[in-house]
Amino acid sequence: MNKYQFPQQKVLCDDKPFSRELLHSLLETTYTVSPPFTGYLKVSSVDSSLHFLFFFKGAPYAAGRYADGKPISYSIQELGRHLASSANETMSVTLCETDPVLLKSLLLFLQEEPDVKAPASLIDIDNIVRQIGEAGTNAMIALCRDNKFNFFFFRDGKGALAHYSDLAFERSEGMSVDEEMQLYAYQPGDKVQAYIFRDMITAMAEDSNLLDKDSLYKLLTVGYLHDRRRKERDAEISPVPAGDHNNMLSGDTEIIPTTANYGVEALVTTLLQNPKLSSVVLSVESGPLQGERFSVTLPCTIGRKGCDLILDDRLISRRHAELKIVENILVIEDLASTNGTRVNDKTVTMEPLIQNDLISIGLTNLRICIGK
Repeated sequence: MNKYQFPQQKVLCDDKPFSRELLHSLLETTYTVSPPFTGYLKVSSVDSSLHFLFFFKGAPYAAGRYADGKPISYSIQELGRHLASSANETMSVTLCETDPVLLKSLLLFLQEEPDVKAPASLIDIDNIVRQIGEAGTNAMIALCRDNKFNFFFFRDGKGALAHYSDLAFERSEGMSVDEEMQLYAYQPGDKVQAYIFRDMITAMAEDSNLLDKDSLYKLLTVGYLHDRRRKERDAEISPVPAGDHNNMLSGDTEIIPTTANYGVEALVTTLLQNPKLSSVVLSVESGPLQGERFSVTLPCTIGRKGCDLILDDRLISRRHAELKIVENILVIEDLASTNGTRVNDKTVTMEPLIQNDLISIGLTNLRICIGK
């Protein structure tokens, strides 16, 4: 059905026939799994267009659409109207959990115009990579071959992560991200289209914080949130009784803008606000230093030796991880440690953090205490 392919990571539902029952089950997953779900719900239409609903830390974040070979500006309400009006058409649905970098790369590709868009054979990618390195900023290069999109993420000007949808691409072990990208861009065969994004600025949808699980389900199946006959604009939407989803179709209704918050924690909003943190408190919940509390200045390296915060834990690397502010968000980055870094029991490379997140390195668990 779909001729466009984007990178996937942990696939929880793979291209299943769309139904309201399946949609309800998948939304239940996105709102209830632990750790909180980050990833996307993708709906493929019979016309080969793709419709994305992105989630970050268990809350809806934004929507996107790719059709006729190009991204199209799309709100969550527009996605709801499309799905409601296409209920009788053949569609399929996929639910995929991703890391934050892939999520941000997808958002960037669907939301923003690239600084450069051209066949790879007509541009000097090596020079572009040098310019990104000299600028020392976060950037993304997307390469597309045979309708398969692949994303190469640059952190502080250096190639950091690659996400492929072209799983047939072969490369040698030990290649850097830069080397893999160059090899992919100039391989023989079908031409490769390049999209250069010199920053990683994306936006949360204005309507994302209106939606808890039940109101989001209603929007995606009926196409509206409020009945125009209601006198109270911000009247609470009743939860959908189990097995009674079709009853929501009655009534003369339309979407009305609202500022009500229907129970979704303001998690994404908190992350995107400008905290201007200079320090955080870490509470040690397990490990050799259990019971201790540390106030650390950002940025802060954590490790066994020669770091800002030194932890006497034999399973922690000398330079294990770093806490810092990236684009006004508190994040932790694993510094290629031997035993890895986990946040809320999920192994991470670089992960946004909020109040009460649990960082696990070696035998030590550190609880984030912002503003305490």
